[in-house]
Amino acid sequence: AEIRIRLLSLAGGSDSEIIVKGWPNNTNLDWSNDGKGLYCGSISPEGGTLLYVDLKGNARVLWQYKGAVSQIWGLASPDGRYLAILAEFSNSNAWMVEGF
Repeated sequence: AEIRIRLLSLAGGSDSEIIVKGWPNNTNLDWSNDGKGLYCGSISPEGGTLLYVDLKGNARVLWQYKGAVSQIWGLASPDGRYLAILAEFSNSNAWMVEGF
């Protein structure tokens, strides 16, 4: 399980790829204010995790939720002092009623 992030140059430079090992299913990406990393959401059957990933692929856990999550991401404030975290939770049940 790994997240692969491809960075494409729009100015003719070389493209690069960031590999985040041990984390499956990327949901969203947002740059950090200093441009030295990304806020990255990862979901698995165990729950959702918001990561800070540097440009070498090193991940640091910022926030986790144990339960059903379909999306998770973080967005830094313009001054970089705060981080908004948004998670989309999903829960559903199916019931079958006979003789109703």
